[in-house]
Parts: sequence; structure tokens; C-alpha cells
Amino acid sequence: MALELRGLAKRFGDVAAVRDLTLELEPGEFVTLLGPSGCGKTTVLRLIAGFETPDAGRLIFDGREVTSLSPQRRRFGMVFQNYALFPHLNVYENVAFGLRARRMRGPEIRSRVERALERVDLPGFGPRAVQELSGGQQQRVALARALAIEPPLLLLDEPLSNLDAALRQRTRAELRALVKALGITALFVTHDQEEAFDLSDRIAVMRAGELRQVGTPEALYHQPVDQFVAGFVGRANTLPGVLERVVNGRGGGWIACFASGAWWRVPEVEAGGPRRLEPGRRVAVLVRPEALAFVSAETDGALPAVVADRRFHGAVTTYQVEADGGATLVVTGEARSVEVGERVGVAPRPGARLHLYPAEE
Repeated sequence: MALELRGLAKRFGDVAAVRDLTLELEPGEFVTLLGPSGCGKTTVLRLIAGFETPDAGRLIFDGREVTSLSPQRRRFGMVFQNYALFPHLNVYENVAFGLRARRMRGPEIRSRVERALERVDLPGFGPRAVQELSGGQQQRVALARALAIEPPLLLLDEPLSNLDAALRQRTRAELRALVKALGITALFVTHDQEEAFDLSDRIAVMRAGELRQVGTPEALYHQPVDQFVAGFVGRANTLPGVLERVVNGRGGGWIACFASGAWWRVPEVEAGGPRRLEPGRRVAVLVRPEALAFVSAETDGALPAVVADRRFHGAVTTYQVEADGGATLVVTGEARSVEVGERVGVAPRPGARLHLYPAEE
């Protein structure tokens, strides 16, 4: 393993910022810590960097314990959210700062700075003042400074959050390509699930200092372990219902029944999953917008609803519908398949996956 976090814990007064967190990163892997603000992900990054000391747990890098080492002795690279560039130094001196701290000589410093600026597509920018640069260029200078020391591990604390949407999308594609080309192990922190999906080999979802699930973007989206992960990773509709086993009629099998009288068929794998959901148990039914379809309002089992709004997004159109019983659902489909104000039925598409969780979650 490149990096092992074993049972990390950190408190600030009465607040448990990190709780018994264990995570492993493979060499060359790009992993993202994803979670809402205040969940502890930046604290984890600061513990790894050495800026904070854990109350419990161990940090192991390349088989060597680094828990008690200073940030300088760990030699990890870090890119901060606000870039942390020195305004009184030009681009060259900002990138060279970490190299001078390591007491490197002039020719080697010059070579590494030039190489780092070329890697981030800023060749010849050395003499420029950082105040003259755009936000995207400053972000690249901060990345070049981290890369110049040729770190074995790169830590990134929401470095793209200050960029506009178009630049952020382009920069994260360039960032992943660069990290992969250099073979660097990277740990990225963000609250933006789209960003996490674009960048990551694996994603670690955090909530209230705890690690809830670690997996590929595909696994998190299609096989969330709990209701929080299902709702946080991608969009999801949630409906309260009751799980029932039907032996005769309606084709048999499991169904989720709703207060409006509607019912949706539930595949055996969901109904008989690790939570051992039983007939008569109240459940929360989560379903992705693209897994729903519009059918006739009279269709047996369909959820009656009225189309409240429609938004065109190019490849798909997003519809907001108000279901009988008060639930608001989001459905994605083809443009103009239904009209605003139209009475419709909503049902899962054939083969769609429903995520079931005990209602008490």
C-alpha cells in the first residue's frame, strides 16, 4: 500500500472531527474524500500532511510509520483551496519555495521549476507576478509548486472550488491526466460529487467524521450501502412505503406499497438484501430520476402525479412532478414527452433498481 490510515481519530474540544477512520490507497491511485461541509475530510488531509496530530490511530506510508513525523520530513505535496501563493514573490520564486526549503542548489532548482511549469502548461511564466494571473493560472502555479518537489503523495484540498464552472471542468480533466502521467498517488478533498466522479479511481464518502462507504464511482452510484450515500451521491427520489410479499396476483414477488394506493414491483435482490427487510416493514424507497418513466395515469400500480415543471438540458429533459400524497419527484426523459400540468403515472423503468432502507434510517 502507498498510504494506510489505521483507526484515525481527532477531536476539537467536544467535537469529534474524525472517528476511527481506516483507509488504504494503492500506489498511483487517485482517491477522493467526498462529503458535506464539516464532515471532517479536510481534517483527515491535515492529519496526513502533519499539520494536525491524531488523538488515536496510525499513518503509514510505503510501509513506514509517519504518524509522529513533521510535515517537512513527510515530504508530501499539498495544494490548498486558496492556493496560498506568496503575493510578494513572482511565479518562479513561488514554485521554487519548497525546493529552497530543502536546500537544493541553483541549477537543480531552475531545472525543477521549469519542468514543473511546463507540466502545468505555464512555460515561460516564471518572471510574472502572481497578481497578474487569472484564477486558473494561479491554481496551476500552486499545483506546479507542489509538483516541483516531486512528492510521493499529493494532497489536494478543494483546489478547484474558486474557479468558474467551465474552467473547473477543464482543469480537473487536466489534473487527472497529469497525476496519472506522473504516477503520483493522490488524495483529493471535495464536497462536489460531479468533481469526485470525474477525477477518482475510488471515492471515500464521509459523514460526521465517519467513513460511510469506499468504492468506485459506479459502485457508489448503483450500490449505496445506506440512505445517506444514496442521497448524497447523485440525485435520488425518496418515497415512504411498506414492503409486501405477494404470493398470488400482481405476478407475485415483492412490492413496495405507497399511501396513494400505488405500488412498485421490487426485484428479489433488493427485497432480500443484507438488511433482511421483511413483509409489513416500513421502508424508504430511493430511485434515481433516470430509472423512472411516465406511463398512463390509469396504469395499474403507477404513482399518480401532475407535471409541475420541465427543464431542457440538451441530451435529457428534467421534469418535476407532484405525486398524489404530497411527494415531489424528479424524472429525466426525452424532451417534450409530457407537458406541464399534464396528469401522468410514474413507474420504474423495466429493470430499474430500487434502493430500499428501513424507514428509521
